[in-house]
Amino acid sequence: MSKKEELIELIKNLEEVKTYQKFENVINSNKDLKKRFAELKAIQKQLVNAKAIQKQNAIKQFSQTYDEARNSFENEPLIETYLDLQNEINQLLIEVKEIIETELNKVLTK
Repeated sequence: MSKKEELIELIKNLEEVKTYQKFENVINSNKDLKKRFAELKAIQKQLVNAKAIQKQNAIKQFSQTYDEARNSFENEPLIETYLDLQNEINQLLIEVKEIIETELNKVLTK
């Protein structure tokens, strides 16, 4: 097994990653949350379109609607925990990337 494959397996087997995947499965099977997420994306698309054609009133309206919908969605306990885990895993991956870069730079500058 290559070092890359070992690292991937190590990350896959982290408890945080396993928990994150469980939450992801629960969220993906929840029809209400999926519907609310789809609505949030639709509002976001409308906001982007309003910005593209520079309709200030529509931008203001869609921004407010989007912020309210996003806050409501993100404050769901399941989503809140999921997003916290996502941030934790992303931070871990950034740290792994930095360690790899540092070690590579040490080797390359010798």
